Amino acid sequence: MTDAGAHSLARRLGALGPGVTLCLLTALAGQFLAEHYGGPALLIVLLLGFVFIPHHGERRAEPGIAFCCGPLLRIGVALLGARISLGEFQNVWIQPVTVVAVTVPLVLALAIIVGRALGLPAAQSLVVGASVAICGVAAAMAVAAALPRERLEARGLISVVVSVPALGTVALLVYPALAGALGFADGQIGVLLGATIHDVGQAAASGYLISENAGHLSTLTKLLRVSLLVPLVMAVGWAFRRGDGERMPAPLFLLGFAALMMANSAGLLPAALGALIAQASFWCLLLTMAALGSRTSLRELAAQGWRPVALLVGLSLALLASAMALVAALPVIA
Repeated sequence: MTDAGAHSLARRLGALGPGVTLCLLTALAGQFLAEHYGGPALLIVLLLGFVFIPHHGERRAEPGIAFCCGPLLRIGVALLGARISLGEFQNVWIQPVTVVAVTVPLVLALAIIVGRALGLPAAQSLVVGASVAICGVAAAMAVAAALPRERLEARGLISVVVSVPALGTVALLVYPALAGALGFADGQIGVLLGATIHDVGQAAASGYLISENAGHLSTLTKLLRVSLLVPLVMAVGWAFRRGDGERMPAPLFLLGFAALMMANSAGLLPAALGALIAQASFWCLLLTMAALGSRTSLRELAAQGWRPVALLVGLSLALLASAMALVAALPVIA
């Protein structure tokens, strides 16, 4: 690299410093609060970014905050691939596969149809649908990363980030009791929880509260949903073209996601390295949340109105109803 090139690179990195540092400090504070007082770290960091980052009117922070909202988000999504191994699906029963194969496309289709009826942009409806059908905040952020910037406003993503953890908590408390009251066997409850709860950790935890078998099935069913994130984001990247008809650039972050997933499935990632990559992904997403929070105003968020939340709740209920019907109709897993 020439001296001029090195100087230019150093200048660009220096421009990112103030904003990235602010986001990092906010992420550290949010993670500390989540570890010591409970609550979803992503949501806490989002709120801290909104309250404490003095971004508005501070031009020096803008390049770093823009980096956290864009490239760093894509890096974080790519690194999520290290968490998934295809070997976990080898012994999955027909019931989880059928439930996921039916409910995920159903929810995504309903998101577009109902979102259009509510007057929401198609891009925002897809982000909401992905958060319900696949894996909550992580899926919403992955789909948002594949969309052209002009197709989705930051506040459209933030409304999902704020609402999904609350719905996940309600589901964690209500769904196991509801399934038990309806007389489902432990295995059926596990499939139902894995097919309907948004967060991977919450789906697994709720299943193990019932029994070891239910926990195993809830985790596998949830991972089946997560595995559909790759084809979904590929489809989104293909379908949403720029206004002049030009295709979107190849989603390199998605290729990274797929490569890490395949490497993990083939046993090429040592456990320590896989854990390190998973932590790096988590921190990338935390910094993104801090940056998004700094770009949020109450006025803009309120301008979203009730429609995105109504769509999110409606899709969650549709997912629950369809999954319950399928679990009841298919052969029983003890």
